[in-house]
Amino acid sequence: MRESSACGSILCARPDEHFRRLCQPLLDSSLEPLGDRSGPANLLFGFIGRHRAIHIRSGPGVIRRPAGGAARLGDHYLILVPWSACLLITGQQRRALAPGMVAAIDGDQGFELQLGDTDGEGHVVDWLHIAAAGPPELRRTAGCVALTSGMLARYVSKHARLIVQGAGTDEPLAARMPIFDYIRRAIRDYVQQADVAEPEGLRLLRRIQSFIQGHVRHPHLGADLIAREFGISKRKLYAVVSDHGASLHDMIMEARLEAAHRVIEAGGQKMASLIRDHGFTNASTFYRNYKRRFGRTPRAG
Repeated sequence: MRESSACGSILCARPDEHFRRLCQPLLDSSLEPLGDRSGPANLLFGFIGRHRAIHIRSGPGVIRRPAGGAARLGDHYLILVPWSACLLITGQQRRALAPGMVAAIDGDQGFELQLGDTDGEGHVVDWLHIAAAGPPELRRTAGCVALTSGMLARYVSKHARLIVQGAGTDEPLAARMPIFDYIRRAIRDYVQQADVAEPEGLRLLRRIQSFIQGHVRHPHLGADLIAREFGISKRKLYAVVSDHGASLHDMIMEARLEAAHRVIEAGGQKMASLIRDHGFTNASTFYRNYKRRFGRTPRAG
């Protein structure tokens, strides 16, 4: 059975509006200005069956993708290769990506990719959307890993651009290119090596972050609950968090804001109940922190 394929391009004079309107059905994402800065974006995309690829050339901006995509799209994972320095935010984790790094992201994990100023050079990002069960190693690392592998980056970029160009429409392209098996093995090997080298405190911090993200609606989410969950004292909990430059209060606030943001973007829930459901007892506190995080006040569903 032949894989269906297609390709196309979009030139965005105002990427925040055009990308949302034309590409959100494709990638469930948005490309928005970064602060007061923005720039044109040229987006080339292609499909092979349920697998997708996109090649992005953009000025400064923010690529945002909400969490929960797996519920609608089925099992999948994402591979991003930026060819300029940028910042990747997934949950509580912030990763400075150097040019040519590879970020592998679980399909159910929301993320934000901040593309800053590049002295007029612009940004290039290659993106593979792989419709297959994501590597289980991603779940062990809070849904995302960043790999420093020039070989893997070039491999991903090459095949993403081949899909974008519509190559292989005469026969199943995916069958001729062992993209997925190779990427899965690379991720597995990377995480296994990282597990050996990663300090115990950092592994515990990642588990704490994952727990917080999964319990944002718990009315008593805080130091007492988390310390009991991991069988440690509150003193040790605070020490683990602060040793890695984080704040437990900020981690919980960020997770609750991100979860509330996803519900607001989906619509359908009254603001008062949404605020209450996400652990905020004071509406003004929610509005103030929401605007600080997302740059605008929330819109009622």
